Amino acid sequence: MGLSKVKSAFFFSLLLSLGLVGALLLRSPAPVAAQESPAEVTLTVTAGYDGYYKEDASWIPVLVTAANDGPPIEGELRIVTGSGPNNRVLYSSAISLPTQSNKRVYLYVYVQGITDGLTVVLVDERGNGVVEADSTLDRLQSNALLYGVVSSEPAALDSLEDVAGGRPEAAVALLNLEDLPPVAAAWNALDVLVLTNVDSGRLTSEQREALEGWLSTGGQLVVAGGPGWRQTTTALADLLPVTVTGSESRDDLPVLSAFGGVSFRDPGPYVVATSRLRDGSLLLYDGDLPLLARRPHGAGAVYFLALDPSLAPLLDWQGNERLWSEIATRTAPLPFWAKGARNSYSAAQALRSLPSLRLPSGLGLSLFLLLYVFVVGPVNYFVLQRLGRKEWAWITIPAIIVAFSMLAYFTGFSLRGNTVVINEMSIAYGHANGERMRVNSLLGVYSPRRATYDVRLPDDVLVRPFDRDYGGMAGSGNLRAIVRGGDLVLDDVRVDVSGLETFVADGYRPAPEVSGEAILRLVGSGAELEISVQNNGSLTLTDAGILFANSFMRLGDLQPGAAQSTTTRLTGSQASAAASGVAPGSPAGFTGGSPFISHYAEILGAPDFSSDPELFPRYQLMESMVAYRGPGSPTYTPAAAVTLLAWSEEPQFEATMDSDNYNLLATTLYFLEIPLAEVTAGGEGVEVPRELLNWRILDESGFYPSGVADFYMPPGWIEIEFAPWSRFQTMEVTDLEVVLERPPASSGTPAPLVRLWNWEQERWATIPDVVWGRMDVSDFERYLGEQNEVRIRLQNESNTGIRIGEVFPSLTGDFE
Repeated sequence: MGLSKVKSAFFFSLLLSLGLVGALLLRSPAPVAAQESPAEVTLTVTAGYDGYYKEDASWIPVLVTAANDGPPIEGELRIVTGSGPNNRVLYSSAISLPTQSNKRVYLYVYVQGITDGLTVVLVDERGNGVVEADSTLDRLQSNALLYGVVSSEPAALDSLEDVAGGRPEAAVALLNLEDLPPVAAAWNALDVLVLTNVDSGRLTSEQREALEGWLSTGGQLVVAGGPGWRQTTTALADLLPVTVTGSESRDDLPVLSAFGGVSFRDPGPYVVATSRLRDGSLLLYDGDLPLLARRPHGAGAVYFLALDPSLAPLLDWQGNERLWSEIATRTAPLPFWAKGARNSYSAAQALRSLPSLRLPSGLGLSLFLLLYVFVVGPVNYFVLQRLGRKEWAWITIPAIIVAFSMLAYFTGFSLRGNTVVINEMSIAYGHANGERMRVNSLLGVYSPRRATYDVRLPDDVLVRPFDRDYGGMAGSGNLRAIVRGGDLVLDDVRVDVSGLETFVADGYRPAPEVSGEAILRLVGSGAELEISVQNNGSLTLTDAGILFANSFMRLGDLQPGAAQSTTTRLTGSQASAAASGVAPGSPAGFTGGSPFISHYAEILGAPDFSSDPELFPRYQLMESMVAYRGPGSPTYTPAAAVTLLAWSEEPQFEATMDSDNYNLLATTLYFLEIPLAEVTAGGEGVEVPRELLNWRILDESGFYPSGVADFYMPPGWIEIEFAPWSRFQTMEVTDLEVVLERPPASSGTPAPLVRLWNWEQERWATIPDVVWGRMDVSDFERYLGEQNEVRIRLQNESNTGIRIGEVFPSLTGDFE
């Protein structure tokens, strides 16, 4: 080849490479740099709840207000999160801005980790940046208490940031009604919503539906009265615990001032909304005048406060903290399963367990290999010998190898299938007798060939790519954008040959029509729990069971119309494996705080679930909820929650594709809380069952125990706080003992040093004469917190390790 031809080929290759690079850049999901903002178009952005978001990876609602005084624009709003080609996620929504227009658009962005703001870019139909706007964000701890206040005088409730209700911190978001997103999953960061002197009739039907879904799974709504009661309650009357009849003036409210322990700053008269109790309970009342009433709504509640907190006597009243604590302390953190999947490895394993991806059986492979050896060896030799053509072996052997290779290939291709599969595996959390439930779904898109798909979901669902490692940023290298507008579209999902792309969807859906109740009977040192459930719907709930503390009772299938009852005896102590909350084979020094992790075999109905192709994906779905935390992380064991677990093959979000050649597989795991309708106590001297004690590890010297039972304690110390279930937090304690047990195989081992926290003096006090077993504590009042909490410190001062069987406080008292 001549030199000129070489040069021509080189320049042709260079131009071709530049063209390919240009094409890839044009396909990049990142919005182009915004041009200088023209005066005719303006963007106003409000992100989070008054700028607040929670750090445990949550959805952030973004309200964008776009105004255009210039030429019409057909464009798109874009928000990009993450950095790098594999971590960047583009969230977008189409927007049409005619001349002299002003529009509001909601976007929803998933943020994992820390961020101080978001940037919204408006691009035109050619992809050119028109204008951009920034918003700032403030991060809260995952277990912070976040109030949302919608009021004509929102600053009057700034003091709520001092009412944390036992949480590590509280924050107040000052909102307008428009700031409340119409998609329920975006409400999950909000704990309490206060409406006062605002027109609730301005709530849209989507906002109202989102509000009810949020209430059903733990939200707390406070509706205030006062002179503006009529407009505040106009669209919420059916949710209230009372029927409001009007308003009146009162010169004084002595019951309220006595409750707060402080006299009112401003003299009366005070305007109070009058009402009568309709459904629920009165928490505070003055004669026949309800002042604070509460009505359960699923796992949440609706409160009616008869006074306007922005007016006297509540304005700047020193007793406000006591009043609002009555609400804040009832706002319990949700169980960990309400947060859905968090372990990406197990989530991917669950989604990959498709029938089309299962390997052939070992027996089938063995028979295939035996047939191959038999044909290539004895059969081939026998045939060639009969033909007298042994020299043909150099042709027949390669031919047989090629034939069997093609047979293996086409057999594998047929087993793999020729159909795209959407695998939807959902975790649903709700309340028996409730109407809505919170759903977290894993979505896996499997393709037998390399292809690109658009996946569609309903517009009330929030979707993101699932992180591809143990808690890293969500990967999106095979996704162009997440587009809102009518339906929600995962645009250009690129799947490799026999590949699987995974996503996470959050939303609310109608709960199964299940009713149930639980009755707890306390008799002396024992307790009995009676549970009844009934399936009132048309959906069969399979493999159902009851989870209570660290116990599981299998019920079997719940057919439509079927009812079942069961009774269990609470012994006051637990088996070591259940109390530790650590599954066999879990990583040493790691824990997920899962109360059912040691009951997988009972829940799945088979001890060999990890090798069962039908049960393995269910096992991995449960594992995906367990966030195995690093050493030193605090661990919580939920108690006093009666929960119905059940399964179905009912899809929750029904993802679709434009192609007709796809299958939808669905698995749903339900967690439906059953309300405790009654607690009865038999006389005085009731002992709080061990199963009704929450615990958390406050600190330790670096040996990272998995729990507070059956753990190895080297030389060092550990500090644990125990808190009784809420019904026992006001119990008048008459006796306190410390139970310190050792495993049967550890007889002769000396006991560790035991100390109790003195709440009055704020220091640790040593218990004298420590022994294994039960130790009575004298002058125990000083060791009880405001809600009967007890803190225990164990210290091993020996040179060898000690095996602790179990440690917990035994509280006995008079139960009302």
